[in-house]
Amino acid sequence: MSAKGLYYLEAFVSDLKRSKQFYGEALGWQLNTDLPEVAGFFFGTGYLVLIADPRPAALRVYAGGMQAEVQVEDVAAEHERLKTKGVLVSDISAKPWGERKFSFTDPDGYPWSYGQPN
Repeated sequence: MSAKGLYYLEAFVSDLKRSKQFYGEALGWQLNTDLPEVAGFFFGTGYLVLIADPRPAALRVYAGGMQAEVQVEDVAAEHERLKTKGVLVSDISAKPWGERKFSFTDPDGYPWSYGQPN
């Protein structure tokens, strides 16, 4: 087997309309798949598939378990842009391995980071 890289991420969401607004309007990702129960977004070379969660609310668990980081060209500019869109972002931190990054969560609590090499 020869792995080529990450093909796409899939996430169950509690409110597909709200999540489409967050990823499309707040983050500015490009909506590609737009079906009643599924939405797909391009972000650079990555792809995110959102699926309306059919489980009862009591059985839904989202946050934790995995974190995805998106590489951006200008982490400071993205930090400011997301703040103006109302996204609660962490401070930008410099990591000892040569990266600047910040984090935020989506409406269901999924953690994300935006980062760039120093």
